[in-house]
Amino acid sequence: GLVVGQEIVIGAGAESETAVIAEVGTAGGTAVDKAARSGAKIILVNGVSGFNPGQTITIDNGTKQEAVVVTSIAAARRRYGMPGNAPSDTINVATPLKFSHVAGVQVSGSGITLANPLTRPHEIGAQVAGNVPTPGEPNKY
Repeated sequence: GLVVGQEIVIGAGAESETAVIAEVGTAGGTAVDKAARSGAKIILVNGVSGFNPGQTITIDNGTKQEAVVVTSIAAARRRYGMPGNAPSDTINVATPLKFSHVAGVQVSGSGITLANPLTRPHEIGAQVAGNVPTPGEPNKY
C-alpha cells in the first residue's frame, strides 16, 4: 500500500521522524532459517510472505551481501504445535549462491527508497506507519 510521494513516519515517540517515499521496490522480508552453502540454489527461510518468482532479492549484508533472482517459493506445511524441527519455507533462486550464509541473516526484497536520508538511527524492526492519525485536526490520509 505504499506509493511514491507518500509521507511515512519511522520510529515512535520522540525518536520518530517523517520521510517521503521516492521509489517503491519489491516486497518481502525474512531470515535464513538454516545455513545456506555457497553453490546452493535453495534457501531455507523463516517465511516467504511477500516474495514472488522473478523478483530480485538481497541476502546477507557487508562483504557477503549478494543479489539473486527468485525462481519459485514454497511455504512448508506446518501444523499447530509442531516441534522446533518443523520444515522450513524455501526460496529457489536462478543462480548458485556466491557465498555461504549463516542462519539468521536477512533476506529481503528491494524495499523502498526515501527522497532524503534519515536524520536518526533506527533499530531493526522500528515501526513504519503510513497513515498516522492527527488528533485534533483532520487526518492527512
